[in-house]
Amino acid sequence: MSRQGVLLDRDGTIIVDHGYVGSVDRVEFIPGSIEAIAALNRAGIPIAVVSNQAGVARGYYDIDDVHQVHKHLIAELARKDAHVDIWLFCPYHPDGKVAAFARASADRKPAPGMALAAAEALDLDLTASWVVGDAACDMGLADAVGAQPLYVGPPDAALNGVRSFPDLARATEHILASGTVPRQARSTPRRFPTHRFDSADAYGGAYVTELDRAVRSVDRAQLGSAAQILDTAYRTDQAVFACGNGGSASIANHLQCDHVKGVRNGTDLTTRVYSLSTNIEVLSAIANDHGYERVFEYQLQSHARPGDVLVAISSSGGSPNIVRALEWAIANDMPTIALTGFDGGAARRLATASIHVDAHNYGIIEDAHQACMHLLAQYVRQSRMAADVVASQTF
Repeated sequence: MSRQGVLLDRDGTIIVDHGYVGSVDRVEFIPGSIEAIAALNRAGIPIAVVSNQAGVARGYYDIDDVHQVHKHLIAELARKDAHVDIWLFCPYHPDGKVAAFARASADRKPAPGMALAAAEALDLDLTASWVVGDAACDMGLADAVGAQPLYVGPPDAALNGVRSFPDLARATEHILASGTVPRQARSTPRRFPTHRFDSADAYGGAYVTELDRAVRSVDRAQLGSAAQILDTAYRTDQAVFACGNGGSASIANHLQCDHVKGVRNGTDLTTRVYSLSTNIEVLSAIANDHGYERVFEYQLQSHARPGDVLVAISSSGGSPNIVRALEWAIANDMPTIALTGFDGGAARRLATASIHVDAHNYGIIEDAHQACMHLLAQYVRQSRMAADVVASQTF
């Protein structure tokens, strides 16, 4: 996704919010809103309308009524050479009275569904885009997808820290004067979540959006380097050791499964992969006698040889036992791969290949690490198959 765009609320932003506007006779444009949309059109900025229409779920009007209102808006905009590129709305509400629409939805703001659909349809980079609206759910949508929020309406209703304008016309002036979205300085970590969610559905949508952003933050060149390290080790019968603490330990154990059993399916590979996190007897004995910071290093001293590979998994990248293992591996001529998050810590700086996830949420980081672990195993596996065999395999 490459373009910046503008996501507009409808009622209270483009037209007056008379409360559940479900018929053409209740449509009243806010002064200057049509002209503002035309100005965005002239600047070549794509526009999407993203509107919660709970009136459908509550039985005040139906889907066809929403479409009729939108047809009217399209016609009125066209009279002044203005247009919206895509119209999206969510008819669902968990407290609705119409059974077909009485449920939670990932499309209902502040959940990100409509924004993601707009981004897909219009080729938008949501982190370089604006969300303009008159309600907290609009500002929440901006936060969920990493866009710049702009509030329009009475100043006493604006959220703290959100730029406020009296109407869409003034907000549009700001957008056109800005040229590009001012991205947040990365000296302050990107947090998730930043506010309380009132439904699991909304939180789930925001979580998926953040996970997608986190996975995209991984440097693909580093993934390529890691894949090459693993492929070389497997071809030359070198051992691969994995380690991690807590949730990262489970990824290290899972790595052993996928990189031993998984890569053998349909290939000539017989890999030697070991998790240093799996044997509680060994771990506790080393920790008891030598300290927990040595539980991985000590095992490497017994099992590893030059040319073997260490995969160190650590969200913080700063766990002492992870750092000591990496330092020992490097000193003993072992290529190393680190999977890190947060600021990456020492592990990110030490590793031969650094798979760093730009996130500050343990669940997001660990999910992204798990995905990277899987894709490395699957890449190596399919690379050892004939091209016409890959499609016949289940990965």
